[in-house]
Amino acid sequence: MNDIAIQEGRWAPVSAGEYDRRTRTVSVNLTVVEEVAARFGHHAAVVIAAIVAHERVHVLSTPEALPHDEELRARAAATAASSADVVAHIDEVLAGAWT
Repeated sequence: MNDIAIQEGRWAPVSAGEYDRRTRTVSVNLTVVEEVAARFGHHAAVVIAAIVAHERVHVLSTPEALPHDEELRARAAATAASSADVVAHIDEVLAGAWT
C-alpha cells in the first residue's frame, strides 16, 4: 500500500480515521467501525476499507492540494473501496457525535 502503515485504535467518534503525512500512518477508529457495523450491518472489514481508502488519499496528497478537491477525492476513494451506503453510514455515525 505504498509504504503506508495502518493502525487501529479507539477514541471518541468525532472522526473515523486520522492520517499523519509525516509518518505515512493511517489510524482507524474502531469505535466508529463497530458502531457502523452494529447499526447498519456492514462488515467491519468493509468499513475499515472505506476509512483507509479515504485517509490514504490525504496521506498521499501534496501539501499544495486544495482541501475541497482533496476531500472529494478521498470520499470517491472511500466509495470505490466500499459503497456509497457505507460512506453515508460512517457520516451518520460521525454526525451523531456532534449533536
